[in-house]
Amino acid sequence: MKIALLEISAGQTYPEREFSAEVIKVGRDPLACHLIFDQADWPMVSRRHAEFRRRDGRFLLADTGSSFGTFVDGERVVDPCEIRVGTQIQFGPGGPLLRVTELSESTSTQTPQPAESSLRRRPAEREQPVTIETRRDSKN
Repeated sequence: MKIALLEISAGQTYPEREFSAEVIKVGRDPLACHLIFDQADWPMVSRRHAEFRRRDGRFLLADTGSSFGTFVDGERVVDPCEIRVGTQIQFGPGGPLLRVTELSESTSTQTPQPAESSLRRRPAEREQPVTIETRRDSKN
């Protein structure tokens, strides 16, 4: 599965990020997740918050028991729900907001290099996660 996500913060959008894996994990745990949010800036994101996966030809998002919930187009995710291009996802109330910009069946396990220096890679021999650092507006 391949997914491209666009971060939206204070009405601004940031460079798109692409991920390719059978399951794409989101959270604060750099050892378990592909898309990692910094705890200091995003305390509402759980260590292992949610997962993107593909099942029966559908692209799904599942909350993995997060403390503050996962929201798809403003509705809290209770059971795995289908996502499409244009779907907006928020990890916890007031948490990071992402828009799905691409979904495809690609199963490559390669995650591309981030285009900006505010995203870091964890040095490891397996698939590399991407960390999203501070992007919160000081007015929030």
